[in-house]
Amino acid sequence: MKYLFLPLFFLLTQVVLAQDNSFSMRAGYSYPFAPYGVYSEDVTSAYANNDFNFYRGDGYGVTFDAELPSKYPFMKYRIGAFYSYADRYDGYEDDFQISEAWLYLTGFGIYSGLSFRAGWEHFGITSTFALGFYTYDYRAELQYTSKLGVVPVSNNIGESVSGPGGKFELGLYGSWKRINIYPSFQFLNTARGSQSLLIKSFNLSLGYTFKY
Repeated sequence: MKYLFLPLFFLLTQVVLAQDNSFSMRAGYSYPFAPYGVYSEDVTSAYANNDFNFYRGDGYGVTFDAELPSKYPFMKYRIGAFYSYADRYDGYEDDFQISEAWLYLTGFGIYSGLSFRAGWEHFGITSTFALGFYTYDYRAELQYTSKLGVVPVSNNIGESVSGPGGKFELGLYGSWKRINIYPSFQFLNTARGSQSLLIKSFNLSLGYTFKY
């Protein structure tokens, strides 16, 4: 963690070399469009080996990014952060029992990388390749209720997946005066040992370009 300032220092140095008196900031909302969850070859909980813990509509994400100029007009340096949250209820009932589970996921991370553009001044295609450090926390509340008069049994389980992560983004950019819009598809991946997580989401970000 103590070396995370190095990418930021490098980017700021490149901004000085670029001699471009502008930078842009944006905030966005992410909506997962595919099932996701932790995958583990070594099962460490009741649901760690299930790729599909969460589905569309179970969660959301927010992103914050800054783009800094480089000496190349088609490339910019990018730093950012994100926060993710998801929750889901899962239940099963038959003639003898009721099994219920409440699943939760929270995550955040920081990253830095390169953004590339192809198109015109006010409209075109953009892509981003970034590396960072991500951490996700999984929690579940489990409850088993028997219909045969047995006292209900409950349990709380959970685990964390933290480590280096990658981000790939492909989308469009549009600008009007200093206002910018970025619809895109984003892919976030992190892994620790045998555990891995991949979140595929659609992101819509709005930004503003500052001059100094």
